[in-house]
Amino acid sequence: MFDILDIDIILSRKKYPKIYNIGIYLLVVILITFYIIFTYHYQTYYLSIGKVISNKLELYVDTNDLKYIKDNNIIELDNKKYFYKIDNISNNLYVDDNYNNYLVIYLNIDNFSSLDNYVYEVKIPKENKRIYKYLSRYL
Repeated sequence: MFDILDIDIILSRKKYPKIYNIGIYLLVVILITFYIIFTYHYQTYYLSIGKVISNKLELYVDTNDLKYIKDNNIIELDNKKYFYKIDNISNNLYVDDNYNNYLVIYLNIDNFSSLDNYVYEVKIPKENKRIYKYLSRYL
């Protein structure tokens, strides 16, 4: 007898509108997004191509990005990390078609030997910030 009353109570109860379910899902998604944005870090890299000349890496660097090369000492060549020191910065300023200014920098890389005129893909770490700082720059 009590089983019939329990079933009747379950069947006769009011159901929540689906808008409440969608609202809860949206709230959970928004909370997870905020958690990701405010806790995770994002590393940016200065990407370029360098050529080896007499065991030194020659890079053409935009003058705006020169601070990242001077403040850093780790370079990534073909997905291998090396330590470097700046050997020489040229006095000549090169200008391209878009009026960007470039300087030639020669890097002395520790424990590195390669053929002359060999071209490498160069990655130098720039900034390691939380994601919200990158987003706040664009919003």
